[in-house]
Amino acid sequence: MDEKKKPSFFKRVFALKDIHLPPIHLRFPNWKTPEINLRMPSFGGWQPPNLKIASVRGMTITGGVWKVGTLGVGIGLLVTGFAIGTSVVFTRAAPHFPEPAQYQVAAVAPDQTLKVGEDWEFEDTTPADVRETQVNTLQLNMSGARAADITMSDLEIGKADLGQVAAIQVVGSLANNSAFYLECDEIIIQNVEAKTLNLANSEIYTLNILNNVSDGISIGPTLNSAVLDITVTSTRGSVKVPAVTTGSFDKIIIDTQTASSQCKTLTISNVSAFGSGIDLDHIKAGTLTISGSKIGSGSGINSPDFVIANTTKIQVLNATGNTEAPVSVK
Repeated sequence: MDEKKKPSFFKRVFALKDIHLPPIHLRFPNWKTPEINLRMPSFGGWQPPNLKIASVRGMTITGGVWKVGTLGVGIGLLVTGFAIGTSVVFTRAAPHFPEPAQYQVAAVAPDQTLKVGEDWEFEDTTPADVRETQVNTLQLNMSGARAADITMSDLEIGKADLGQVAAIQVVGSLANNSAFYLECDEIIIQNVEAKTLNLANSEIYTLNILNNVSDGISIGPTLNSAVLDITVTSTRGSVKVPAVTTGSFDKIIIDTQTASSQCKTLTISNVSAFGSGIDLDHIKAGTLTISGSKIGSGSGINSPDFVIANTTKIQVLNATGNTEAPVSVK
């Protein structure tokens, strides 16, 4: 076929004459709401006007296909915009360890790694300062979990207005004559600085208090032959908790108030707790060593800031190289 004749051929074969579409008439079925007449009661001789809901007769749309189509597109855009405007919810990605948040250790499968936490939630009446402190808190909710090593090192934490609230807390509980403890093979607290350090309601087989400087120290545990030497030799089936070596926190809390929990080694080292102290409560350990630390609020040695309470039961005590001095940690 001659190349020059192709266009005219296709034009003859496929050319379409002008097509005129007839007007499209859309008529919605008429509907009518029942007319309601409400006669209002009179008051002191005054008669309020009656209420009447008028009927709605329906609606007719006329016009060509372009008019009807344009109207349809417009209505569609309005509906879509309304749906988006009323249904979009702005979400924040779940915090990843060790970002400030609360982490449910017991919810992690055995032999897996703790990764994702939960943001703090508050009542509308929660004061702003409490919210601010809480959202900057890292909390491990152990709740009966079995963890491998828990390590917190090289951190600067705390807040000026924490007051009597400790910047680092290990918290158990005594409820219905059942005590819940954090049970560890070994606990190491080394080279920390804090206004106070308190150990209470605990059972430690071997307690080592070595080479600390404090603004008053009181070591008064109770010797008790029933204290057990907690031993955790295997980490099989335990949750892996990544070491916390970076981050900014007002508080760090290890909470085991709902059930006793276990770990192989808990280490808190090279930590400066600005504005507050360290509270260790309801711990059971084979060995607990507190060494090379500086503790003091500047209240004087007659008001000890480093306290091992008599509610702490032990089998063996090694306390050497400790010095009292006018220390004030700022």
